[in-house]
Amino acid sequence: MKTIIAPYFDINITNSYFLSIQIMRSSISFCIIDPISNEYIALDTVSVLPNKNEFDTLSNEFINNELLSHDYQKVFVLYYTKEYTLVPQSLYNEEKKDIYLDFCLEKSNDNQSIYTNKIKMADSICLFNMPNDIVELIINKYKKVSFFCQIAPFIETSLLSAANSNYNVHVNVQKIHFDIIVCKGNHLKLYNTFKFYSSEEFIYYILFVFDQLKLDAKETNIFLSGKISKTNELFLLIKKYIKQVEITKTTKHFKFANIFKNKELQDYINLFNIYICV
Repeated sequence: MKTIIAPYFDINITNSYFLSIQIMRSSISFCIIDPISNEYIALDTVSVLPNKNEFDTLSNEFINNELLSHDYQKVFVLYYTKEYTLVPQSLYNEEKKDIYLDFCLEKSNDNQSIYTNKIKMADSICLFNMPNDIVELIINKYKKVSFFCQIAPFIETSLLSAANSNYNVHVNVQKIHFDIIVCKGNHLKLYNTFKFYSSEEFIYYILFVFDQLKLDAKETNIFLSGKISKTNELFLLIKKYIKQVEITKTTKHFKFANIFKNKELQDYINLFNIYICV
């Protein structure tokens, strides 16, 4: 995607804007919102090359990307990871946060630190690991930085979007894994991450969730976001088994400059919704 910048983006007042950075294994994206108008006015994304990693790519962008060279009022970082867990807030103990993650993960990494997000709609705490080198790179660049796991905005907005008491399924698709949420009204019933290497594995896990929770494939709505489109093989496969399928292309919680019109934005939904978690 080419860089999107609204014609009224003003480099002289960036210290009144909010900057968000989305870090994935395959790409790094940046967007800017004017909190006064509640409108997104810029978006950029770069691929992480096969011989590079997230740290190298972000370091290079900090040097060469003009959007990142300015000061911002606040900076929010959305880190995509499978190293997370949810703990009910009523059971959470800050002093035991390392124990929670060690219990859920196969191995710990001394070069990572634990961060937490409060997920208000689910009355839970999300704990997740972030690499220390990436954290240090960002906090050395900007003053006021907040870090979030991708599941925080995904859960919050999925529960907020519930229009009735029916079951709804939300799936955020990445290259070799997807996050899935099942909610009944605004109550969280399931959250999980599945790794897949083929379209057959992908649909197996989707249908497995439907079967385990006894969801009606004709009546249950499934909302897709991430790396998916209506011509995508995974989308066409889901349509074979589930009747009510929709791609979430934008967010109703914020406005967008006209230059965003007709753009494919489903891969940035969690990034756009990060401010709901604040």
